[in-house]
Amino acid sequence: MCRWFAYIGVEPTLLEDVLIKPKHSIVKQIDVHFLPNLHLTYNPDLGRNTISSGEASDTQGPNHFTNVDGFGVGYYTGVAAEFNGNHINLPCIYRNIRPPLNDLNLLSLCAHTSTTCVFAHLRAGSSRSATVETNNHPFVFGRYMFMHNGFVGNFSKIKIPLLKKLSIASYENIFGTTDTEHVAALFFTHLGDDWSIEYSMENLKKAMVNTIRDLVTLVQEMNIDVPHSFLNFAVTDSYQLLATRYSSIDEFEPPSLYYSTTAGPTLNRKYPDHPDGEQVQKKTNRGTHEHGKHVIVASEPSTYKAAEWHLVPCNSFVLVEKDLNVGIEKIRFSI
Repeated sequence: MCRWFAYIGVEPTLLEDVLIKPKHSIVKQIDVHFLPNLHLTYNPDLGRNTISSGEASDTQGPNHFTNVDGFGVGYYTGVAAEFNGNHINLPCIYRNIRPPLNDLNLLSLCAHTSTTCVFAHLRAGSSRSATVETNNHPFVFGRYMFMHNGFVGNFSKIKIPLLKKLSIASYENIFGTTDTEHVAALFFTHLGDDWSIEYSMENLKKAMVNTIRDLVTLVQEMNIDVPHSFLNFAVTDSYQLLATRYSSIDEFEPPSLYYSTTAGPTLNRKYPDHPDGEQVQKKTNRGTHEHGKHVIVASEPSTYKAAEWHLVPCNSFVLVEKDLNVGIEKIRFSI
């Protein structure tokens, strides 16, 4: 599966600190994974879920794929809102199909850019979606970004009926061929076609429930090939964030997803700790407690402190409100 990382907070973070430098940063998750907290994965040889813990541990479950099909990062600077004078905070997007650690432009950008909200995504594509930049996440709809880890079962079979559900505006905002971008268009159809306004968390949650319900229903109606879907989504407008960890059937554990409200200072070079646990002399008088409120949601932890991270339960929302309080809720709907 793919890997993704999201940070939102009142304190700016340097992209290099969260995306590049740590031993377990997202750009290192091409084929090595760090999955603490007794993450369960489905073992096809045993026919049941088994415990997966520790580094490079998930060799059979939904996290073991090599992620070499592109990288994307989206972040907010407030510059567009300032110069346009419309108070609409639009994301800046960088995508490339080169391996991220070999991308000198990405490394330079990350070394000189800070933000209070960032999405980063490492793609493991399918044979039906080309390795091109337009297929890299995150996808942008106005002020919103959307990304996904997983797959939509039977997508090639449900694509036409899914397209029929889209608004014209959402359809015209599709530029690639991935299942994710089409699902994003479905989500924003349910949310509404004005992507310049701030929708409430309740509206975001309702749109996501309707999106997942539509996908599960369409897949079940086909009743062939791969009958299940893994739907780890994330969406933000820079002020709030909604994420999901979802598997459409109980027999399969969805890809891993963690959240943290304390890893920010560990990842920030302005503070005394180090994401890899190294003893490094830093010229700082700041204490960890001085770091601003923040939330990180990611496929894998990126600091050495497992206690900083919490595994998101299966079939659950992660809801990060504008005050950066975190809520975990079960995803419930009927078909």
